[in-house]
Amino acid sequence: MIHSASEHHVALPAAVLSILGGCLLLFPVSAHTAQTERDTSSETDETAETEEEPPPEPPRRLTKALKQFKAKQWALASLSLHAVLRDETASYFHADIRYYLAYCLEQMGLNYSAVEEYNRFLEGADPESVVLAKGVKRSVSLARRMDAGWLLAPGLAKLDTSQVSAGFQGPAMFWVGNHHYTNSRWAVARAYLSMVPKDTEYYAQARMLEGITLTREKKPVEAVAPLEAAVTAARARASQDNTWEVANINLGRAYYAIGNFERAIEHFERTPRQSPLWFESMYEAAWAYFRLNRLSGALSHLQSVNSPFFQGVYHPDAALLRILLLYFLCKYIDGQDLLNQFTDSHYPISDGIQKAIDQAQRDPDRLFKALYTWKTSGKQAGVLLPDPVKQHFATDEALVRIGKYLEGIDQELEAIDQLKTGWERSKLRKELGKALQDRRTEATEKKGKQALAKLRGMHAMLQGHLGNAELYKVELITAEKNVYDAAFRGQIREKIATRKMDPNVPQGYRFWPFEGEYWIDELGWYEVNTINECLEIQR
Repeated sequence: MIHSASEHHVALPAAVLSILGGCLLLFPVSAHTAQTERDTSSETDETAETEEEPPPEPPRRLTKALKQFKAKQWALASLSLHAVLRDETASYFHADIRYYLAYCLEQMGLNYSAVEEYNRFLEGADPESVVLAKGVKRSVSLARRMDAGWLLAPGLAKLDTSQVSAGFQGPAMFWVGNHHYTNSRWAVARAYLSMVPKDTEYYAQARMLEGITLTREKKPVEAVAPLEAAVTAARARASQDNTWEVANINLGRAYYAIGNFERAIEHFERTPRQSPLWFESMYEAAWAYFRLNRLSGALSHLQSVNSPFFQGVYHPDAALLRILLLYFLCKYIDGQDLLNQFTDSHYPISDGIQKAIDQAQRDPDRLFKALYTWKTSGKQAGVLLPDPVKQHFATDEALVRIGKYLEGIDQELEAIDQLKTGWERSKLRKELGKALQDRRTEATEKKGKQALAKLRGMHAMLQGHLGNAELYKVELITAEKNVYDAAFRGQIREKIATRKMDPNVPQGYRFWPFEGEYWIDELGWYEVNTINECLEIQR
C-alpha cells in the first residue's frame, strides 16, 4: 500500500525497486497501464501461449522498511527488512532486499556483517537488478577498506565480469582469482588474474599469482613472463609488502625448473639479507650451483645458511644438501660428523612434532592460537611446538590476517550488544551474532586444520630424512673404508693426506682463513675453496 496524492490508499498491482539520488523509491505501475502493456504484448506476439505474470504486490512491511531507509533510520529499517526476508511469500523481493540490509548494517558500523550480507546479495543477484551496480561498488569499496576481499570473493565469482565496472576490476578480479587459486582451480584462477588492470595496486600480485599457478600446472616456461611482469611492477610501485621478494624468488624457481640454473642463481641472490626469504633463497641457490656441478659455490651459500644466526630455523634439507656435497667431494669423515649431528638434533624435533600433531588432532583451534600468539607476541600458548618448527610458519601472513579478522568479529559482537531501540533483542541480532560466532569458529578451525596438515607433511618428510640418514651413514662408512684401502695401496696423493691447499686469491681480495667465528655482515659473502678429494684418489 502507498499513499496517493489525495491521501487515499490504493492497491498496487506491481512495484519496481530502484535507487535514485541515494534514496529508495517505489515506482507504481497502474492497473490500467499494466493491462495495456499485456494487451499490446498479446497483439504483437500472437504465438505466445502464456503472458508474463506481473510482479507481486510489495508487502506492507517492505513499504515500512523503505520509509525507514529513506529516513536513515538504519537500525529500524534493518529490522523491517529482515522481517521481509523471513517471509517466504515475499521471496520475489528477497534478492534486492539483501543489498538494502547490507547497506543498513554498513551504516550501523557492523562492517563484517555487512560484507557477509553483500556477499549473499551478490551470490543471488538478478543480472538485471537496478541495484546490482551499486551493490558491487559499495561491497568492493567496503571489503577493500577492511582488507577482507576474501570474504566477498565467493559472491563476486557468481557475477559476469562485465557487471563489475572498470574502477573496481582490480580488486574484484584479484580476489576472485585468488579464491579459485585457493581451491586449486588453476585455469579459472589464471583467467581472472589476467584481467586485473595494469594501473592498479593489485597488478603485481595478480601477475605473481598467475605465474605461480602456471608453475603449479608444470608450465615453468609460460610462468616466466607473468613473473617477470610482477617483479617489474612491484619494483616500480615500491610497495611496503613483500610482493617483489616473493615474485623474485618464484621467478628463480621457474628458471630452475626450466634448467636455466645461471638465471635462477641471479634471482635467488637478489633477495635482500634482511628479508625473511633470504635463508630460503641461499638454500635454493645452493641447489642451482650443485646442478651446475659447482660444488664449492653450493658450499659457500650453505656456509651462511648453517651459521649460528640461523640456529633456530627449521630446514633439514639444507643440512642434508651439505652432507650430500661432502659425499660428492669424497669428504666422508666430515660428512659422517654432520650426519651424526643431524640425527642427534632432529630425532627430538620429530618427537616434538608428533606430540603437537596428537594435541592438534583433538582441537585444531588450539594449534591456530599457539601459532598466532607466537607470531604476534613471541609467547607460548596452546599446542606446544618445537621452536625450530614454529620458525617454519614465520612467513605465513595468513595467520595475522585471520587473527585480525577474529579481533574484528569480537569488536563487532561488542558493538552489537551496545545497540538499543529494541534491536539488541531482535531475531536479526541473534542471527548476526550466531553467524559471526560460526564464522569465527570456522576460520580458526580451518586455519588450524591447514597448519595441522602442514605439520603432518613436515613430520612425514622428516621421518623419511631420518630413515635415509641411517642408510647414508652406512654408505659413508663404506666409502671411508675404500679411501683407507686406497691409502694403504699408496693411491692417495699428498694433498689429501695433509689436507692442505694453496688459496687462489683474486686480485684486490685478501685471504682470510675461516676459523669458526661468524660475523653478521659477512653472511652471504663466504667463499668455500675446498679440495675435491675424489680427484686426489688415483684410480
